[in-house]
Amino acid sequence: MAHDYAYLVGVGQGMTQRQGDPMQVVPPTKSRLIVKRAGRAITASVPKPVVLVDTREQTPFTFESFDNWIAGTVSMALPTADYSIQGMESLIALERKTLNDVVGSVLQNRERFLRMCERLADYKHKAILIEASYTEIKSPYRFTSDVRAHPNGVVGTLDAIEAKYGIPIIYSASNRALAEERAASWLSKHFTYAWLEQQGLGRVLQDGDL
Repeated sequence: MAHDYAYLVGVGQGMTQRQGDPMQVVPPTKSRLIVKRAGRAITASVPKPVVLVDTREQTPFTFESFDNWIAGTVSMALPTADYSIQGMESLIALERKTLNDVVGSVLQNRERFLRMCERLADYKHKAILIEASYTEIKSPYRFTSDVRAHPNGVVGTLDAIEAKYGIPIIYSASNRALAEERAASWLSKHFTYAWLEQQGLGRVLQDGDL
């Protein structure tokens, strides 16, 4: 079922709106990633990725609203992370954490979380997607009474993981639709660049794409 993007999200400090004012979220694009060579579109010859979803994901992303980017999903046990790409299982890995999950991982399940990070670091293309904004993760946590759960300690650990293991930390949104869009975009782009490279076409979508 398609996501309803007619929702409002809070605006943090530093935004142009007054603090606390909501802002409208625009829906995602419905077009494919445009790939060109020598000025000619070759998008139709570039496959869309099949996303592998770890069987331990309790409420997995389905990516049904992003069929312009994602061909489908297959559920299977993954050795590391929650999402990968069929045919690129050893190259691409995306770990997903809700705000509750990441706080629990940093505190109560720290050793297991760091072991996962060590494995994740071996992938060429990897990231940890946080289903929360940086503003949310830096705010007091009302869902736990653990006195160790201080926002500065949590974000400090995540910064250290990124610095030590080279794993990008992606802060997205607590809104599921936005977080799923972020994951779909990340997976599809990493797949497309990797596929083009494997075909000897270089890591570029089209001249001047960035």
